[in-house]
Amino acid sequence: MPKREKLQTQFLELYEPIHAQFHRYCQVMVKNDEMAKDLQSDVILAAYENFNSLRKPESFKYFLFGIARNMFRKKLKRKKIMSQYQMNNTTPQYEPSSSIEMSVDIRVLYEKLEMLSVKQKEALILFEISGFSLKEIREIQGDSLSAVKLRLSRGRKKLKELLSDSTLKL
Repeated sequence: MPKREKLQTQFLELYEPIHAQFHRYCQVMVKNDEMAKDLQSDVILAAYENFNSLRKPESFKYFLFGIARNMFRKKLKRKKIMSQYQMNNTTPQYEPSSSIEMSVDIRVLYEKLEMLSVKQKEALILFEISGFSLKEIREIQGDSLSAVKLRLSRGRKKLKELLSDSTLKL
């Protein structure tokens, strides 16, 4: 088997088991299906192009999510998120068959997530939605385990406050 085909096979073997988790992460981070697909394809291309720099195959998940995180942050900085994602043009990432109440709740949750710091939002999404362990989040974010725990705790507390404020206004 030629070297290039072997490299592609290795890459796909590592990517396939985490595809769904990675796709969910991208969707929640950007909240728009088309933008999520763009981010996902950009990250996969960058990961494939830099695949030779990966020292341990066990680190592939962190390698991939780290690239996604960095690309997302660069896009945030460049566009300054085009006035808070232009909320009118975003597509909700939840079941369309869900109840109206559920749709409203999820939309409010997404809006409140945007009010958190980038690292808090990212940690909550990785832990609560994507199902990563604290150790895996530490690897992805490049911080200490205590920093990740603190970020999750503060993020939950702030989100709870923001959500309770919005229910009081309704």
